[in-house]
Amino acid sequence: MPEEDSESGGQGSPETTDEKDTNNSNQQTSEDHSNMSNSSTVQLSVRSLVIGVFVMGVAIGFSGGIMTGSGTSLIGTDSADNMDVEDPTPQPSDTGSDNTGQDDTNDQNDGNSINMDDIDLEGEPVLGQEDAPVTMVVYEDFECPFCKRFEEGAVKQIESNYVDSGQVKVVWKDRPLTQLHPWAEPAAAAAECVYREGGDEAFWNVKDKVFANQESIETSNVESKIKSWASEEGVSESAVQSCIDNDNPMEEVNADSTEGQELGASGTPTAFIDGRKIVGAQPFSNFEPVIEAALG
Repeated sequence: MPEEDSESGGQGSPETTDEKDTNNSNQQTSEDHSNMSNSSTVQLSVRSLVIGVFVMGVAIGFSGGIMTGSGTSLIGTDSADNMDVEDPTPQPSDTGSDNTGQDDTNDQNDGNSINMDDIDLEGEPVLGQEDAPVTMVVYEDFECPFCKRFEEGAVKQIESNYVDSGQVKVVWKDRPLTQLHPWAEPAAAAAECVYREGGDEAFWNVKDKVFANQESIETSNVESKIKSWASEEGVSESAVQSCIDNDNPMEEVNADSTEGQELGASGTPTAFIDGRKIVGAQPFSNFEPVIEAALG
């Protein structure tokens, strides 16, 4: 009987070497495609995650202010880099886009202008001639470092350029920010007594000495220092002390401060030049055009 061809390619026949190689190749290709698919899926997931984080960051940035690399917010900020502000409530903008400390309108209700009749000028320290055509009223705090900068910078230049020639007079108003400056109130009361006992010249000279020595003053020594400086101006220390103890200078100080708050002087220094408001320790160049406009 002839033998059966047991390797004729029937259903149960084993694979040849070529067929094994072909199957292995097909399996490897399938695995490669699977790996590529998984890699693409991972890359897509990572990309989606990055985009999601970016979008979330932008959303957070715009909700709380865009942040620079240094962590400074560029949106939704209320800068107070040149003044002290006790009340954290945001105030109307007091500077134009060019940071000149003024705007371009003459509207008396624009938040940057007031009626000068609303300021009580009676019995206040005055620097300059009483009949000067332009009045500059300043609301200040003796302990405020920005007031020191303002007094030693812009005010001195205004004095030499306009006060000495009789064109401008400067009127002092007390605006102690008691929450920030513990010795501002007793300084204001003592200086008010120097004015009452010695007049304008004594007050302005003592005021200059307070700002010049601001760093050495404390609540415990502020009265003694002001009395000592008053004596150098010919005002007896005992007269100033008697005024502090018996004449209620804080009544005048509080009246000035309340008036300033009502007029929008929420921070120090704040100046009004014939009704135009300039806030902060601005340079003289920001005051000059306002004064020139007031002089006509």
